[in-house]
Amino acid sequence: MMQPQSVLQLLHSWYTVDRVRVSPAAGRLLSLRADDRVLIRDNVFTVVSRQTVASRGGMRLTHQLESDDGAADLEVISNLSCTRHSAELRTKNGTTTIYEEEIVKLGRSVETAGNRHCHD
Repeated sequence: MMQPQSVLQLLHSWYTVDRVRVSPAAGRLLSLRADDRVLIRDNVFTVVSRQTVASRGGMRLTHQLESDDGAADLEVISNLSCTRHSAELRTKNGTTTIYEEEIVKLGRSVETAGNRHCHD
């Protein structure tokens, strides 16, 4: 059984710790993982991998994407307070600024051509 003093210390620690609060849209950008599928401007992409680079001013996430039209990169730059994010989509057709609201997370890609099974 926890001692009352331990419970008070736990509550005090939880209450006084700074917590990062992120908007739901920003959370979608920062939480994309491999095999997630996203809809960006009427195109469905699958996240192949991601790379995070921390800097003095914040962090940069680069997501490598695949679609029927080929490979693309989604780069998300976040400031230290996680209150401002900018994103760019780089495809074979060029670079476009993407707003958080334009990215819809569809779920995980479960079935691929290699793991489909046909049953007669």
